[in-house]
Amino acid sequence: MLQCKQLLFGTMNEFQGRLSGSMAIAAAPDKSLSERTGDTLQKAGEKTKEAGRAVVDTTKKAANTVVDAVTPDADAHRVDVTLAENRLEMPKKLSPGKTGFVVHNTGKERHSFEIQGEGMDKKFMMGLAPDETKVLHVDLKTGTYKALCPEKGKEHEGMSTTLMVK
Repeated sequence: MLQCKQLLFGTMNEFQGRLSGSMAIAAAPDKSLSERTGDTLQKAGEKTKEAGRAVVDTTKKAANTVVDAVTPDADAHRVDVTLAENRLEMPKKLSPGKTGFVVHNTGKERHSFEIQGEGMDKKFMMGLAPDETKVLHVDLKTGTYKALCPEKGKEHEGMSTTLMVK
């Protein structure tokens, strides 16, 4: 029985010694809470700067795309289109291939532009404000197309025409 007590107390004393050593290590970390908080905030600041740089780069690319949106691609046929109230002016016969429809709204209302036909339906995501110009790029195949102003989901009177592509 004495041997059991010695063994038990010896094991307990050994355990307490190890536990207090571990607690001492945990209680005395390398950095204080304020130092660790400062480090975390510094890392968060660096990540914020990286995200800011990414936003700036993306914005610059988007701005360059907007500039390009009013200039047809160099290898595209340029087709000038004029929109106004109850009027859509453009050529009725076109050649097949890459085409840049340069659409200018000379009216006093917002207008849009859409090309339909030969399994295709392309239009601007947002209409053109008065005196605004945009380019719609389309790869035209031989066939018949309809060009129209689909403002508010309907064709405006006089704002559609049939295109022949040969």
